[in-house]
Amino acid sequence: MNSLEFFSFSDANKASWDDFVKQSPTGSIHQISDWKNFQEKIPGRGPDLGFGVRDKDSGEILATTFCVRMEMGMLGKFWWYSARGPVFDLKKNEAAGKFLIEHVAQELKKIGGVFWRFDPYFSSELQGLGVQTCLAIQNYQPTDTLEIDLTKSNETILAEMKRKGRYNINLAQRKGVNIVALENGKCTPQDLDDFWKLNNETTTRDKFSGHQKSYYKFLLEELKDYAVLFFAEYEGRRIATAISTFCADKAIYYFGASSSDGEVRNLMAPYLLQWEMMQYAKEKECKTYDFLGIAPEGVKKHAYSGISEFKWKFGGYRKTYISGKEIVLNSFWYIVYKLVKRLKG
Repeated sequence: MNSLEFFSFSDANKASWDDFVKQSPTGSIHQISDWKNFQEKIPGRGPDLGFGVRDKDSGEILATTFCVRMEMGMLGKFWWYSARGPVFDLKKNEAAGKFLIEHVAQELKKIGGVFWRFDPYFSSELQGLGVQTCLAIQNYQPTDTLEIDLTKSNETILAEMKRKGRYNINLAQRKGVNIVALENGKCTPQDLDDFWKLNNETTTRDKFSGHQKSYYKFLLEELKDYAVLFFAEYEGRRIATAISTFCADKAIYYFGASSSDGEVRNLMAPYLLQWEMMQYAKEKECKTYDFLGIAPEGVKKHAYSGISEFKWKFGGYRKTYISGKEIVLNSFWYIVYKLVKRLKG
């Protein structure tokens, strides 16, 4: 422990921070500096503070996490959130990771806040932490996801799909559906309007709520080197859309939407859209394609049940991560917050 040094994120260590996250087995786009910039654009969030641990002698970064301040909308109270953080190698640097968690908890308690929630890409629980944790009141990130191994050949990936998945991809290709990728923040206000229109059709049809339009705008602008807006077009008309990110060796499918028009729904554009996003990920040298969330194994009635059926048609394998954890920073207001959440259902 004497060789470990706690430090804060700054412009001076931004490059080495991002390099560390991108190379870490538990790193992802959620913990790079551009994600920090994105979070601070969203109303009710920010500032986003970064903390890390490095070797005191060599200066090598061993563990990092961003913590974004989240407004509760309740008497000026707030909490802290580390999406898919902290980042560290469980096999090589578990001690550094625990050191980070303990020191971040101390730092946030000084700053203020009700609790700190984190949900790292860990498949097993951390033991022997010097601070007490409890299960998160709510999981912002799915515990279960479906991944495609992009190191396999296209022939193998297609062969491992469900027959209906392959059929629908071929159908969309035969019918003349075309896929367009708008990268490097090049989408115009009209492109965003087209995405928003399809998004509203989908949320209305499938009865779920999305983000505000500005959320998608900020995501595409602040993550312009990683986030790409895709459209499926047919005879000059945009009939399906998606936003995915491509960071280091991880591609993540974030948001998807499609037209509610029965005539074009039969073209199966979302299937070709997914396939072409996988091809784009391969070109970017990503090793995995993450569908982001599926229903946990054995759970029949789940919010992800419908989309899980669609995603499993592409084959792949299940990845399961631990549920989010919370460290209480203010016991009284944490109890109040839990009661309010319970009353709201």
